[in-house]
Amino acid sequence: MGVLVAIRRFFDQNIEWRHASCQVSRPAGASKIQSQWEEEPMRLGEIRMIYLSGLLALTFVGGTAATAQVTDVPRERTFIHEGWSQGAPTLKTPRNANYYNLAGEYRNGHMHNFEPLFYFNSIIGDLVPWLGESFEMNDEFTEVTVKLREGAKWADGEDFDATDVAYTFNMLIENGNGPANMRKAKEVANQVASAEVVDKLTAKVTLKAPDPRFPFRLLVNYYGHGLVWVPEHIWSTIEDKAAFTWYDEEKGYPVGTGAWKTVFASPDQIVLDRRDDWWGAETGFRDLPAPERVVAIGIGDNARRSDMILNGEVDSTQLVTALDLLESVLEKSDAVTTYTGKEPPYAYQDWWPHSLYFNHLAEDSPFTDVRVRRAVRYAIDKDQLIEFAWGGGNTPNDWPYPHYTPLVWYMDQAQDLVAKHEAGEFNLEKSAALMEEAGYARNGDGLWEKDGKCAGGPLEVHQVLAAVGQVVVQQLINAGFCAEYSQTPESFDKFRKGESVWHIFGHNGGSVFDPVDTMRMYISKNQTPIGTSTMFVSRWADPEFDAIYEKMAAIPPENRDELLPLFREAFDIWFAGAVEVPLELGYHTIPMNTTYWSNFPTADNPYTLACIPCFISGAGTEVLHGVQPAN
Repeated sequence: MGVLVAIRRFFDQNIEWRHASCQVSRPAGASKIQSQWEEEPMRLGEIRMIYLSGLLALTFVGGTAATAQVTDVPRERTFIHEGWSQGAPTLKTPRNANYYNLAGEYRNGHMHNFEPLFYFNSIIGDLVPWLGESFEMNDEFTEVTVKLREGAKWADGEDFDATDVAYTFNMLIENGNGPANMRKAKEVANQVASAEVVDKLTAKVTLKAPDPRFPFRLLVNYYGHGLVWVPEHIWSTIEDKAAFTWYDEEKGYPVGTGAWKTVFASPDQIVLDRRDDWWGAETGFRDLPAPERVVAIGIGDNARRSDMILNGEVDSTQLVTALDLLESVLEKSDAVTTYTGKEPPYAYQDWWPHSLYFNHLAEDSPFTDVRVRRAVRYAIDKDQLIEFAWGGGNTPNDWPYPHYTPLVWYMDQAQDLVAKHEAGEFNLEKSAALMEEAGYARNGDGLWEKDGKCAGGPLEVHQVLAAVGQVVVQQLINAGFCAEYSQTPESFDKFRKGESVWHIFGHNGGSVFDPVDTMRMYISKNQTPIGTSTMFVSRWADPEFDAIYEKMAAIPPENRDELLPLFREAFDIWFAGAVEVPLELGYHTIPMNTTYWSNFPTADNPYTLACIPCFISGAGTEVLHGVQPAN
C-alpha cells in the first residue's frame, strides 16, 4: 500500500493542501461571452416538470405504462441539479446508461444508480471506502487484493461480490485487446493481465507490469479515475456490450447498487427515486439519504443557469466562467451560496487546467511543424486572457498540471525549464520570426500562408470554455493565424475523435498528488488513432518520453527525489516539442440554493467536492448522501 502511505505523508506534512485559490478582481469593462444554442423540440414520451402547490409533478406526454407509475414527490424532498449536457439545453443520450458505451454520457444523471469501491476526497486527502473495505498491493506492485463490504446488493436483490469486480475487469481486458470500442477498455488492457475471484468478498487483480499507482487509477473513483462496476449475472448475457445502452424501463435497467434508481429518462430530464431497500441502510453502513427524488436536467447557457438557481428551480448548477452573473446572483439572493460562500473565489481549484491542444496525428496540418507550434505558444497573452475571459478570476499556467501542493513541488524544482524554452512568454516578434523560418508569409489579409494554405483552421472549444476560446481566437488572429472559433454541442466529440487540428480542452485523467498520471496522456500506448474517441486529445507521443515514463511509473510516488530527475528529463522534451499551450487553471464555481437543502460541501465543511455531475462516481454520491432538508 505504498501509494496510500505516500498520500498520507503529503497530507501529514505542514503544508496547506487545500486547493490554491485566487483573488478575484474584475477590471472595469471585462467582457461576458455566452454561447447560443438551438432549442430542441420535445418529443412524445418525454416529461416536463411543473410546480403545483409545492409539488414536483411529472406530466407525461404519450407515456407508457411503465412511466405512468412515476409518482409525485414534494419539491422539498426532491433534489434537482444540472446534468452534463455539453452546453446544450437538453441532456445528451438520456436513454443510455452504459458508462462504457462511447456514444453515451453517463454523467447526465444515471451515475446516481452506481457506487464506487472507494473514492478519494482530494480536498483533504482521505480515501473513503464504499463498496470496498480495503485493498493491498504485494511488495512487487504487481498484484492488488481487494476486500469488499459484506451485504452490498444490486437493485434487483442479487449480491454484489467479487464475481462482479473480476467480470468487469476481464470484460474490459477482452475488449481492449480486441476492438477497443468501450470506454476505459484500452487503458485496462494495457495495465491488467487478469482478474480473479479469491472468495465471495475478495478479488485479485494481476498487473502486466509493476505499478504502485494502480489502485488510484481504476479501483478508486475521483475525477476521471476509476471504473463503473457491472452485474455479471446480467452483462454476461449481453452479446454486444459496447453497443448495449443499459436502459430499459420494462426490464428495470439500469441495475446498480446505489441508493437511487432511474425511473424515467428523456432529453429534458432524468428522474431517479430513492430505493428504500438500499443495501447501505439495511446493513447499517449509512442512513438512507434525505432526497427521495433526484432530477438531473439540461440547462445550456449561463443566463438560464442564473435564473434557475435564483428561483430555486434547481438546487445546484454551474456558472463556470460568467463571474459577473454569479456575483449578481449572490447579491440578489440570500439563499444562494458557493463553495466559499459569498466571498471570492466562489470556487475550488479543479484538477482540470485548460490548454490549447494540437492534434499531432492530423495529416496536412500546419502544426506538424514544431516551429509553428512554438509560434502559437508565443502568440498567447495569458494575462490578457485571464483579464477578459475570467474577469481576473483565474491564474496563468505554464504546465499541464493543476497547482495542488504535491505537484507544485515538482514544478518549482523544474521552473528553469519554462524559462529555458520560453514556454510562458508572450512575444509576437518571436512568433512571426518562427513562422517566416517555417516558410510562411503574410497574405493580403495579414495572415500566415504557405503553398496557398493558411496556418490555422476552426478551433474547437469545449462548451465550458467558450469565453476562453473567443479571447484566444482573437489573439491568434492578431498574431496572423487563421483561427476560426467553433463551439457547438458536437465540438466535444469532434476533438475527442481527432476531427479537428486544434482545440481547447482540460486535462482528463490527470494528476492530483503525483506527476505520473498526467504523463500518460503523452505516451505511445495511449495514442489513439483518429476516428477513435479519447480524452487524451493531443495524440502526441515520443519514444524518449515513453522510456522516461516507464521508469517513473515503476517508482513509488513517495520517492520524490528519485522521480524528480526523470521528471525534468521528460518535460525538457515536452517543452521543446511545444506539445500544447497551457493556458490557465481550472476552477469549479458551483452555485447552490439553500431554500430546500442544507449541508452542502463548502471550504469550511469539505466532506467532498460540490460538483455533482462532474465525476463518474464518488463526489456526486457523497453530496447526495450529505445534504439535509433546509427546514
